[in-house]
Amino acid sequence: MAASYAPDGIRVNVIAPGLVRTPMSARACEDPAVLEYMQFRQPLLRDVIPVEDVAATCVYLLTDSSRAMTGQVIQVDAGWGVA
Repeated sequence: MAASYAPDGIRVNVIAPGLVRTPMSARACEDPAVLEYMQFRQPLLRDVIPVEDVAATCVYLLTDSSRAMTGQVIQVDAGWGVA
């Protein structure tokens, strides 16, 4: 998509989050075993990611600061991908 729409000035990027504290993940976020797992799986925060962290990335992608970016997968995963 990014290659197809770039000539029209349309950017296509993806945000790939780890486990984020949302209503949909509430049950997991209350599970002691899951929270213990996050200590190692998301080592930057050692916890579930606040929704505001993912929202900040969304806002960045909507600004002119990211105008030269397209075709990117941005991991907001507190280190999940490298742990």
